[in-house]
Amino acid sequence: MHKLYVTQQQWALQERFSVRDDHNDPVYQVVGSKFQMPKFFEILDLNNQVVATVTKKPLSLVATYYLQIGGQTLATIQRRPTFLRPSYDLTAVGLTVTGSLWDLNFAIKRQDKVVGRVRRAGLSLNNKYEIVVLDDDIQLILVGLVLAIDYGRHAAAAAAVSTTF
Repeated sequence: MHKLYVTQQQWALQERFSVRDDHNDPVYQVVGSKFQMPKFFEILDLNNQVVATVTKKPLSLVATYYLQIGGQTLATIQRRPTFLRPSYDLTAVGLTVTGSLWDLNFAIKRQDKVVGRVRRAGLSLNNKYEIVVLDDDIQLILVGLVLAIDYGRHAAAAAAVSTTF
């Protein structure tokens, strides 16, 4: 078991931040497409090689994100259309989610065995998330889920603010 921490700077002009381990050492760099369509995040290893990509499906009625690792789409994260509290569905071969994806407090299971956990770490101006990796095979999937859902939350909040004016 090991932990990763994602701290995304809210007001940064450049969408670039680190995923760090519990010793505060960088494990991945994340680079986002600030003004490009479709929206995407690249997850880079320590050698600046792209190891995974999270891409938002453009022009869709329901926010949908694809996680690609090694050129293959391994997971789809889709927002359920609801009026009250938004929720997300994860489609990934052999994985299920328990808990709340929207609140970023959930566990990932493979065959009823917990292989990872994600939780939002407190309230702050920055978004900080703790990822507990119990199976190294899903480490990038967990990081990709956090990126997609965090971006979806901010996009939904921005849309809500823009419709109130």
